[in-house]
Amino acid sequence: MTKLNNDTLHKLKQEAKHAAITAGQYIQSQFDEQYIKQSKVGGDSLASQVVTEVDLKAQEIILDGLQNSMQTYDLGLLTEELVDDGSRLEKSHFWCIDPMDGTLPFTEHRTGYAVSIALISRAGDPVIGVVYIPDLERCYTAIKGGGVMVNDDPFIRESSPGETLHFYMDSSFLSEPYYDKVKAHFDQLDRAVEYHSSLGGVRNAISVMSSGSGCYFKFPKPRKGCGSIWDYAATGLFFEELGLHVTDSNGNRLHLNNPETTFMNHGGVLFATDQQIAAFIMGLREKV
Repeated sequence: MTKLNNDTLHKLKQEAKHAAITAGQYIQSQFDEQYIKQSKVGGDSLASQVVTEVDLKAQEIILDGLQNSMQTYDLGLLTEELVDDGSRLEKSHFWCIDPMDGTLPFTEHRTGYAVSIALISRAGDPVIGVVYIPDLERCYTAIKGGGVMVNDDPFIRESSPGETLHFYMDSSFLSEPYYDKVKAHFDQLDRAVEYHSSLGGVRNAISVMSSGSGCYFKFPKPRKGCGSIWDYAATGLFFEELGLHVTDSNGNRLHLNNPETTFMNHGGVLFATDQQIAAFIMGLREKV
């Protein structure tokens, strides 16, 4: 098994950061341009089935930037727009890449998209996370045990929870059969709740992380969906580093390397700013 010491992790983080920013700058340069939009095999939501030539070019940029590290350190690869080659199950660590999370917002010419890169151990734990938000020119980075940085400065959360609870969800959540019941339970809370459904999954998690009080979750379902490994790898590490709640929807460890599938529908996901909110959401599963 390849050993990655701290110096190596810092070097790999910088390479991933450079690749993410380079891809993100390309993405932003195409925001108002004409490009080809295609469909692909994905989960059960429209957002997971849309791909553009911009996604593919961004992926090419990232792979070019990380190719040397894969050879030097014998790293595997899992990236959204290529077939899973199984190397994530063979190597000690693998790059996990979403070249453009939030393709749907991008094609609709609105905010909500991001580049996400993580380095994950074969056991399913992220050790490096990088997220670049092209339209905001904001880059979040983390190495396991080293905290979270944003544009090279320490990321600092609000010192006290806000009175308003911010409920972030993917647009597909609005079509789930339990949505109305979930919303009814949130509306009964003794506090104001604001609902947000316009962002991609990575931006949803970043928004929760940046809020005083917030949550983002998906319950398990039999059909493929709930996002994929690459949607939660980098932000999952950010939440761990900040001491925030990140698990599957049952409160179990968020395992990011299921041998059977790259989809997360087997356990769902749960991001929350504190344990009280997380417990409330886990309690909803039996009620809805």
